[in-house]
Amino acid sequence: MNGDDDDDEEEEEEEEEKREEEEKIPEPVIEKPVVEKASSKKSKNKKKNKKNNKSDTSSKKKDEEDISMRELDKVIKEINKKAPKGNKNNKNLNTEERRQLLSVNYRFLDAEAEMKRLFGSHVVNSENRASQGRVIKKSKFASPKSDWPPYKRNGLSMENVETIDGITYYAFRHSEQYQDVQLEFLNAIATHNPEALLFLTRRHPYHVDSLLQLSEIAKQSGDWTAAGDFIERALYACERALHPQFSLSTGTARLFYTKSENRSFFLAIFRQIQFLTRRGCWKTASEFNKLLFSLDPTSDPLGALLSLDYHALSAKDYEYVLKMHNEWRTDGKLYPVDLSNMPNFAYSAAYAKFKLSEKNKTSQEESGKMIQEAIKKYPLVYCRVLEKLGESEPPQTVPLTQYIPNEYMDIMQLSYIERTHEMWKEPEVLEWLKINADLCLDYAIQNPNIIQQKLLCEQKNDIPLSVCRYIVLIDIQKLMSYLPASITSQSYQMYDPLPPADSTTMYDINDRMRTRGITNVAQQDVGGLINMLQNLLGRIPADNQDQVRQMMAQLENIRQERAGQLPGAFPGTENDYAEDEDDLRAQLDDLRDSIAGNLIPEAEREEGEEEEFEEEEYDER
Repeated sequence: MNGDDDDDEEEEEEEEEKREEEEKIPEPVIEKPVVEKASSKKSKNKKKNKKNNKSDTSSKKKDEEDISMRELDKVIKEINKKAPKGNKNNKNLNTEERRQLLSVNYRFLDAEAEMKRLFGSHVVNSENRASQGRVIKKSKFASPKSDWPPYKRNGLSMENVETIDGITYYAFRHSEQYQDVQLEFLNAIATHNPEALLFLTRRHPYHVDSLLQLSEIAKQSGDWTAAGDFIERALYACERALHPQFSLSTGTARLFYTKSENRSFFLAIFRQIQFLTRRGCWKTASEFNKLLFSLDPTSDPLGALLSLDYHALSAKDYEYVLKMHNEWRTDGKLYPVDLSNMPNFAYSAAYAKFKLSEKNKTSQEESGKMIQEAIKKYPLVYCRVLEKLGESEPPQTVPLTQYIPNEYMDIMQLSYIERTHEMWKEPEVLEWLKINADLCLDYAIQNPNIIQQKLLCEQKNDIPLSVCRYIVLIDIQKLMSYLPASITSQSYQMYDPLPPADSTTMYDINDRMRTRGITNVAQQDVGGLINMLQNLLGRIPADNQDQVRQMMAQLENIRQERAGQLPGAFPGTENDYAEDEDDLRAQLDDLRDSIAGNLIPEAEREEGEEEEFEEEEYDER
């Protein structure tokens, strides 16, 4: 009963407090009770005690909450101390802004749809009807052709490796069947004979590395149609192998470039972007560029960020360029943390802002400020753009030429100028550029400390390997001279240019060679020459047979020394034999010349025309 009384008293008190707040009585008013209650001093004391108890309990609760919050803060600090430093950065790698910037719209990966928007569906459909055949499953990355071979599972697949902070990492896998084809491919590459690759693709039409290499061969010979077709088929093969949960629209799917099985997909996308730009499919090229960057935005192994703004501007996606410029942040190792400190984004963002102000018919004041800031930081870009367009340079630009950037910064600037100079020649754009340059060039001359000669990042002095790959893959010859001697002194294959030093693979290729009994092509060359010498032994003079046997013994020693080596291996790895291979080929040439010129008499040389023809055919191979 006492408990009920307390509850009633609490309700009465709450009602009284509400009434007092509503009436807002300036002075305390003592109200006479309407109904006389049997309220004694005891009940009044109860009220006072209740109020005191409430205040005591509330103060105790506050003290307990303060103590618990202090303990919680202490625990969080201890956890942060014990946690590795990388965790703090990882939490920032999966924000909503980053996911939106990396999200790929599959609808814009369809080059055929963009061609219909550009030239009309009637023209594109008529072209498709001309080559109409069997129906092929629709692809997101490519436009399958009716003359492509039927796709069969070839052992290429993808697995889910791990998920860290909401970001999922995947990896391509090679089955034993695909591993065998990969070894055949390496042997075919080592022969330097395109026919060997064509023969391989006839038996395995969707082997990705073979298609990449054949595309490069076709491009070098000027057959861009065949080159593009090989790339599309490689992308189609990769797409059919994707993991069911691999989604590019979320912006959280990643591939490690260090895994050799993944690199073919990166390179196929890079090549596809090049072919799309040749066809004028700028929107599709821009979306593929975004896809390439999203696969590994931290290490950016193929320099996708260096062309992302260019393709977006070409596609008139000005909003995306501004969002990247304003919101994207890097880790500060390969590129500056803020993209405004990269010359390409500094100029491209100002260009995009100007185009939007033209489109919306708004003030150009903000775009003017942005381009002035870009010119102050990188005045040589402005000077070189004018030079590239054949425009006369103002006299203020002469003293600016002494602030020559270092090689890494120069690559950034030159790459941007070579790609985008055509955009700046529009009359209204060029006039806007010149007006703003006149307003800020003098300031740049008077304050040379604001001119950036190096990128504001950790790798500002050396050219990163990823940027070297970018230079090797793009078709800008002026940049090739910037490659360091460590790159130009080694040979590399275009199906995997400049592999990373920490490259890994899911299987041991050398071990796979031994188990399958596949030998090095250099050994095959030596073995073929030994067999030829054995056939010639009965047809050469007896005086020279001992010399031939010595040569055969020498060749046999060479073959044993080369036992178990990997075909097509890259210099600078455990299988480094580039210099030895050159010596070996020189020895083979000397031996062959010696056999043809000294050991076979002139009279028998005509009789042995058939053998010499076989030898020449072998030499070409």
